[in-house]
Amino acid sequence: MEQTPKTPNGKPIKSRKPLNGDVILKELIPFLIALLVLAISENIPHQQAGYERFFATTLNKWTISLLSLGTGWLKLSLGEMIVYAHAVAVPIVALILLVKLFKGGFLKSVLRLSQYICVLYILFMTLWGFNYHRQSIAVTMGFEVRPYAKDELYALTESLIKQANALRVHQMEDDQGVMTITGTYKEIFARAYKGYDVLGEQVKSLSGLYGKPKPVLASEAMLYTGITGVYFPFTAEANVNILIPDLLLPATTLHEMAHQRGIAPEDEANFIAYLAAMAHPDRDFKYSGTVMALIYSMNALYRQDADLAMTLRDTYSEGLSRDVISYSRFWDAYEGQATETADRVNDTYLKANRQEEGVRSYGLMVDLLIGYYMHEQTP
Repeated sequence: MEQTPKTPNGKPIKSRKPLNGDVILKELIPFLIALLVLAISENIPHQQAGYERFFATTLNKWTISLLSLGTGWLKLSLGEMIVYAHAVAVPIVALILLVKLFKGGFLKSVLRLSQYICVLYILFMTLWGFNYHRQSIAVTMGFEVRPYAKDELYALTESLIKQANALRVHQMEDDQGVMTITGTYKEIFARAYKGYDVLGEQVKSLSGLYGKPKPVLASEAMLYTGITGVYFPFTAEANVNILIPDLLLPATTLHEMAHQRGIAPEDEANFIAYLAAMAHPDRDFKYSGTVMALIYSMNALYRQDADLAMTLRDTYSEGLSRDVISYSRFWDAYEGQATETADRVNDTYLKANRQEEGVRSYGLMVDLLIGYYMHEQTP
């Protein structure tokens, strides 16, 4: 009778079964699917119309809506909790890998970690990442975006100033004479959907039911990064920094809600936030969206012609001027190394998703604003 081989200490030696083709294929499935997803992503820019019709405005839209409603019943952000859990897991996983490097099982652990990363990539792209390559909202809405002339930028900025001055008259003020909103951030979140209800009737791809925005628990820490909101694609939650000034809190909320509606590029999310604000029945939302657009437009004009920009700056009403100065001073207190690091990380993330301008893409909403403005001015 054949006996089981044993080690010198008397323990049986476990024999390893040779890997067959089925086992190898099973282990490779996440990598193969990830490669397929990458190939699809590379092809979308060449098939934007088909992607828009058969995925972005149908399957992807329905999936995000259901996921958003599913996580929406939670008062806190599930996405934020997941981020914290992964932050804790990183050093633990690193320690486990270090131990296995010396005690055995290192390669298998690396394989499992790589498979997990592949699964995250697949989910990220199918839930969100593909939308970076979808057709522009300008195409959807039927207006042209092109390099603009300085006089066109001047006209847009002048129009936004008049609009902001008119809306400023109807805003509440604090004891410093700065715009404020009655109620807490919860009241703003509860009203935000009204703008999209109206806008969704005009642009069908922006219609639908989604979960409410979520407050970021670490809002104070986030201020030091300069980040005002984050969309978490794995849970379809619009997360908003609730400690930013009231001036742009409604506009920021609408920006993150634009991401919920499949608008991935930052410039387009800013533009959609402006449109949703203007469609909103409440004047505080209209004012917030207008001031956001004005800040970007004014910055663009200042880079082209500082003297011309300062001439327009003199036309701000006293209330608008106080609001903008107060907003700028608020952020001065949080500038530093953390902000610069966060900008670099965000810049890298955006460029990795083919947003070639990186963090500067936020300001590209001015191109969309001018295109839309000129389109609306055409008889």
